[in-house]
Amino acid sequence: MGTQKERIVLDVAEDICKLFDLNPTEVIDFVQDRPFNDQRYFLDDQKLKKLGWEQRIPWDEGLKKTIDWYTKNPDWWGDVSAALHPRPHFSVVNHSNVNEWSFKYGYTRFSRVYSEMNGRSSLKYLIYGKTSWIGGLLGNLCKEEGIPFEYGGGRLEDRNSLLEDVRRVRPTHVFNAAGVTGRPNVDWCESHKVETIRTNVIGTVTLADICKEEGLLMIDFAIECIFEYGKEHPKGSCIIKEEDKPNFTGSFYSKTKAMVEELLKEYENVCTLRVRMPISADLSNPRNFITKITRYDKVVNIPNSMTVLDELLPISIEMAKRNLTGIWNFTNPGVISHNEVLKMYRNYIDPEFKLENFDLEEQSKVIVAPRSNNEMDASKLKHEFPDLLSIKDSIIKYVFEPNKKI
Repeated sequence: MGTQKERIVLDVAEDICKLFDLNPTEVIDFVQDRPFNDQRYFLDDQKLKKLGWEQRIPWDEGLKKTIDWYTKNPDWWGDVSAALHPRPHFSVVNHSNVNEWSFKYGYTRFSRVYSEMNGRSSLKYLIYGKTSWIGGLLGNLCKEEGIPFEYGGGRLEDRNSLLEDVRRVRPTHVFNAAGVTGRPNVDWCESHKVETIRTNVIGTVTLADICKEEGLLMIDFAIECIFEYGKEHPKGSCIIKEEDKPNFTGSFYSKTKAMVEELLKEYENVCTLRVRMPISADLSNPRNFITKITRYDKVVNIPNSMTVLDELLPISIEMAKRNLTGIWNFTNPGVISHNEVLKMYRNYIDPEFKLENFDLEEQSKVIVAPRSNNEMDASKLKHEFPDLLSIKDSIIKYVFEPNKKI
């Protein structure tokens, strides 16, 4: 159904402005064309005319009647706030030359996203894990960068509450920093297996599935403890790549993390970030790896990959903007041992700190479940972000230098 006269979107917008006594040059904003929707096409209405239909109401009169009806029936059309600014659009073709626009995932559903147009941010993040360490830091980063965000109120295992969050917030990306790690440590999970499965496996997959249905990218922070040194990955000679299969299930917590990573591989809208022994400049936080080991009577001395959150969390926000997906070893390049970290702590923070070691056999007597130790290959992340510092340089720059007391 149409008429013989073509009108472009700008013509229609200007006609609407006239009816509201608005100056088109002052109120009309221009946005990127949407694939297909804003390309020219003409509808032949001859078939309809053969049935006896014809245009009887002039364009100006019809437009005025339409506006009058909508203004008199505001309850009929509900919440249209999403239409008041440019939104991600689903298309199989990318007609734009703007680098930030891309097409993504999902049978016939494809998403183009953009990071910024005309100086205005189009991003909005939905973050799960408000009370978690990483979730709280993410919120602070969004505030600093001026990125609108909200924390999810639904529980991961409650599908309906997650759907309500997504449809209420209308995010461009979803970050999952929620999960069960156990308090005071992962040994808690050994006696709370159902609760651990419910959140770490069922909940995480449920959120990924909803994001898939809604055409959203989900960034999942996976605290990685699913690999260990062994025959295939001997210490100092072979490091773990993104495509490697988990080889450590010494703790029940590790089993759930290995399980959910395997399941999330089937969701092409998910970006899994393997976080390892997270560290930050906040040395008062009990979740901080450095804080933990400074409070132990004894520590093992094994080189490990680690994640300096002060450097890497801003990178996770940039990864969302770039619409990166798949599995990523989210660690600083290289390894550092417990002893090396604690010697830095002694040199920068507390010269009186006493360091004492024990071996894995002795450690096993004071913990319920074994712990994993490994080196992750961060070359994929380094290639995407060339300025990424090595673990030793990053710890000094972001943790020990800002806290230096000696």
